[in-house]
Amino acid sequence: MVKVKVTALVDSVTHFEGPVLAENGLALFVEAGGTEPIVKVLFDTGMTGDVLINNARELGVDLGSVDAVVISHNHYDHTGGLVKVLKEINHGVPVLAHPDIFKPKYAFMPDSGRKKLTYVGPSFPGREVEDAGGFLVLARNSVALSEEVLTTGEIPRTTDFESVKGYYTVEEGNFVKDPLVDDQALLIKVSKDDLVVLCGCCHTGIINTLRYSLKLTKARRVKAVIGGFHLIDASKERLDKTLRELSEIKPEIVAPMHCTGFKAKARIAGLMPEAFKEFYAGDSLEIK
Repeated sequence: MVKVKVTALVDSVTHFEGPVLAENGLALFVEAGGTEPIVKVLFDTGMTGDVLINNARELGVDLGSVDAVVISHNHYDHTGGLVKVLKEINHGVPVLAHPDIFKPKYAFMPDSGRKKLTYVGPSFPGREVEDAGGFLVLARNSVALSEEVLTTGEIPRTTDFESVKGYYTVEEGNFVKDPLVDDQALLIKVSKDDLVVLCGCCHTGIINTLRYSLKLTKARRVKAVIGGFHLIDASKERLDKTLRELSEIKPEIVAPMHCTGFKAKARIAGLMPEAFKEFYAGDSLEIK
C-alpha cells in the first residue's frame, strides 16, 4: 500500500492568516511511498515562484528534496515560477512536460471577461529552464517517475460535452485555435485498484481525465482527485453532465481547486458531501 501526502503550495485561495500567501495558479508538493517517501514531486509552479517559495518555507517543505517537476500545461499560472523554483531546488532535476510547453499561447474570451487577446504562455525559453538545472523530458505519452507515480501524457477526448474554447496558438505561420493537447495529469497508484489523480486545470475535461487515468493504469477506483477542474465558466449543461459522470465515478475524495469556480465547488459539495474537501494554499491531505 502506497501512502500519499499532497501539500498545496499555490492556489488562488488561502484560509491561513499571515505568512501563507495565495496567487492565481497552482502548485502541489507530492510525497508518495511506503513508510518513507519514495518520490517527491512538484506538480506545477504557480505564477511567480515567489508565493511557492514563501509558502514552502512557512510550511516546512524542503524544495531541495524534490526529485522531479511535472508541468500540467504551459499556461503562465502553472509555469511562471518554474525557473525561480528550479534555482531554489538547487540541484538538477527532470522537468516533465509536453513538447508544446514553449509554444506561444493566447486567450480571447469576451463572454468570460477576457475582452482582448492576451498572451498566456510561459515567459521564458527552454534554455533558461536548462540553465537553472532542469533536465527537460518532453513527451506526448505517459512517463513513469517510479512504479507508482506517472504522468498521463496527452489525454483522449471521449466525452461529447467537454471542449476547449477561447485559446489560440501559432502553427506554421498560422494563428489557429489551441486544443491544449499539452494538458496532462499526474497519477499515483496507491494500490492495484486505487488511484490518486492530480489535475492542473483539466482543460481536457475532468471526466475525460478521470476516464483515461483509470484506463491507463487499469485501476478500478479513483481514491482521490485533487486540483483545478476548469469549470469556472462552464455552461449549466456542461456542469450538469460533468456532475452526473463524477457521481458515477464516485471518487472517495474530491478536492477541487484553482479554476474550478465557486458555483461548481458548491454543487460538488452538495452532490457529494462526504467526498468533498476544501483544499487551499497551505493545506495538506494524507491519502492511504
